[in-house]
Amino acid sequence: MMFQIEITFDDETREFESEKPELVVGRSTPVEEVDVDLNPDSMVSRKHFILKMEYNMATAKNEAWIHDQGSSRGTELNGERVTDPVKIDKEDVICVGQSKLRVQLVKKPKEKSEMSFQEKVAERKKGFGDTSAAEKDSPPVRRKKDIPETEPEEEEIEEEVEEISLPKDEVSPTAMASLLSGDLKTECAGFVAFSIEDLASAVNRYGRENQMQAISASVVQEDKGTRASFRALVVFKLNS
Repeated sequence: MMFQIEITFDDETREFESEKPELVVGRSTPVEEVDVDLNPDSMVSRKHFILKMEYNMATAKNEAWIHDQGSSRGTELNGERVTDPVKIDKEDVICVGQSKLRVQLVKKPKEKSEMSFQEKVAERKKGFGDTSAAEKDSPPVRRKKDIPETEPEEEEIEEEVEEISLPKDEVSPTAMASLLSGDLKTECAGFVAFSIEDLASAVNRYGRENQMQAISASVVQEDKGTRASFRALVVFKLNS
């Protein structure tokens, strides 16, 4: 068992708990401290009264008793002055100075290491609340073993590849003859763009920067819509 004390002073309430079987109630000083400090109530004596936890063999229960320590302003229990030790209950109100106290004995919470398995389960239920009603109203949960396993249908994706030719100059018979004979100096370059217009601009820019002219191009479109892209293989001739 342990003491649980509710202290009210100047319209403010605070709580105090202690496992000690005997508590000195009063005002702490720099020289000496008390167990239950009622500061800043200046009308309370330094050692005003003592709370004791006493075992009653007749009832086999612990009881809380108050012992006044001869305080100058006295101790009142439910409006009556306390002169001898008196047993107190949780409904009783103790008045000292300008403070009011309510005292009761409560069971000391068990440590987890001291709990039985059933007590640990009950403690966990308190934290999560009672879910029995919610479980009754909720639809039955299908377990994994109840769900038939089916092979996912593979979606066949057909990629359509369309070959596109960029606008190009016709190769003259003389240039074709030079190309076949190896006299014409050429260079191949690859390009990638997301639109046919950007692809044509890239080819033209490359030709201007390197003083070359595109004489042949092969373009392939990959995907469609927003994912479309264009790849080109272009043959350039060096400007003489």
